Amino acid sequence: MTSPPTSITIVGAGSAGLRLAQRLASNGLPVTVYEDHPEIGIPEHCSGLISARNTQALGFDLRDSFTNDIYGAKIFSPNHTQLRIERKKPVAHVMDRSLFDKTLYRQALEAGANIELNTSVMNVKGNTIFTQSKGKGGMKKSNIIVAADGVNSRLRKIAGIESHPTDFIHSYQVKAAGHFDPRFVELYLGDKFAPSFFAWVIPENEESAKVGIGCKMGVNPVHAFNAFLKEKQINIHVKESNSFLIPCAPPIRKLVSDPILLLGDAAYQTKGTTGGGIIMNCKSADILGDVIKEHVMEGASLDEYPRRMEPIFKELELHYKIHQYQSRLSDGQVDKLFLKLKDAGVEQFLSEEGDMDEPTQFIGKLLSNPRIISFLPEAISFAMTK
Repeated sequence: MTSPPTSITIVGAGSAGLRLAQRLASNGLPVTVYEDHPEIGIPEHCSGLISARNTQALGFDLRDSFTNDIYGAKIFSPNHTQLRIERKKPVAHVMDRSLFDKTLYRQALEAGANIELNTSVMNVKGNTIFTQSKGKGGMKKSNIIVAADGVNSRLRKIAGIESHPTDFIHSYQVKAAGHFDPRFVELYLGDKFAPSFFAWVIPENEESAKVGIGCKMGVNPVHAFNAFLKEKQINIHVKESNSFLIPCAPPIRKLVSDPILLLGDAAYQTKGTTGGGIIMNCKSADILGDVIKEHVMEGASLDEYPRRMEPIFKELELHYKIHQYQSRLSDGQVDKLFLKLKDAGVEQFLSEEGDMDEPTQFIGKLLSNPRIISFLPEAISFAMTK
């Protein structure tokens, strides 16, 4: 007597869930995705900046969703000291996140995934999923349940992992009309308007940009955003706005709580330095996809998932460590650090060696640079940051 086929359910049709669904379906595995919103990509909770290198590495063909190419960044300290990082080729792409998710949605459908919109997962007990769609309840048995239900994950709590207010950054972002340099992202540090994070300008073209701010929980991000515009004398016309949470904590290492597996923002697979999650979410989805395939076809353990995530854990933990170090500096300390960085030639170094996704690739080179010896006190302080 043959055993019944493994049933795989993914909760959440964001980038992580859809990437995983496409990968599993492409390998002939039966997969169902539940998404509580009636439309993919709406609401848009993302700045939409994605690295050019990893876009190619992940095999994305997403040119239809790209709105601009970014060649560098201008990073401003509280007193407006600027670090300018620039390359001759694009280092990142700005995209319409809604179109991006719709592209992943189409790819998952074409691969054979079953995706049910406007369907909420209300509870999970053992292998039984309780759903609600258009006011009607439903039940489904599933051998594997993937929690890709985002920053406010209900399944994360069901899996026994509690979140805390300090795990998140509260952000506010607008789509704005104005005058912008389309080649550069702008980042603004300042505890007066963006405690524990920063403000950003991400241009879509010369006349349109995504302008936003992130703050520690307890600070009103709308008030902080207005204070930022006033402080930096930025004149824009707001066309639309939204507010959302960003995971900003060490990645969750307890990813397997049978039958639930955590993925994406639900697992804090997000960069603490920038709040970006698309690349890390999709890389994690690829790892989990391989593990699930081997589990179904060869009987391999699902505990391989966190083991294979170790390289990504290291990157994410370093991102968070950098965030913790920066957020503990006063505005005056940040200003002094920027001046020392400029004098040490860090702008040129980051232009040549910087990586917006994988800081372990260049942090060793940075510390071995003889001009960085003047940063010994800062290096010791950073090493002691927990």
